[in-house]
Amino acid sequence: MSSARILRALPRIAILATAVAELVAGDVLYGAFCLLVIALTLLPALHVRHLDAKLPLELELAVLWLMIADMTLGNWLGLYRLTYYDKVLHLGDSLLIAMIGFLAVYVLHLTHRTRYHPWIDGLAILLLTLGVGALWEIAEYGVDQLFGRRTQGSPNLAPLDDTMFDLMLDGLGGILGSVFGTLYIRYSRRSRETVEAFTELLRARRSHGNAKVATRPR
Repeated sequence: MSSARILRALPRIAILATAVAELVAGDVLYGAFCLLVIALTLLPALHVRHLDAKLPLELELAVLWLMIADMTLGNWLGLYRLTYYDKVLHLGDSLLIAMIGFLAVYVLHLTHRTRYHPWIDGLAILLLTLGVGALWEIAEYGVDQLFGRRTQGSPNLAPLDDTMFDLMLDGLGGILGSVFGTLYIRYSRRSRETVEAFTELLRARRSHGNAKVATRPR
């Protein structure tokens, strides 16, 4: 097994172990969330129906280890009791969302669905990051209200202050992601090749779908 496969497998095993531990402890909701995270990392492969389709290794590891920091270390081992632990993770999450948003825009450019406009692209990534962050805050509020959990607030912030702080971190992460996304694609040849390979698989799937529609009897 290659080192890249091992690096991808180990954090998934850790998240899966966390899911099993949460389910055994009776926390079905959080155990299901852990399993959902693993499924989300497989979305590129599921979308183009090809096992070789994946996020660039650095981004995939960042996704998985941020989830470990949240689920395994933060919730299971209780590190969320530390001051500002959740804020450091939230900034990392928003930066990662922005980077993935940048890759989505980059794929759209490669498939000639959009033209390259740096300012418009940057604004789109910022708004995407803020939007995902807002949905996350709404989800936290809903989970607290429906299931009696305490996902809002932090050791030193009231729930409203915590939410506003998180949204500001989402904005900062969106800006940083727009900048670092450009640098990341420009200077990481392996990552650029991974994204371009995914784009080719996407084109092949679309061409196959169009061919099936064209040959379908009317």
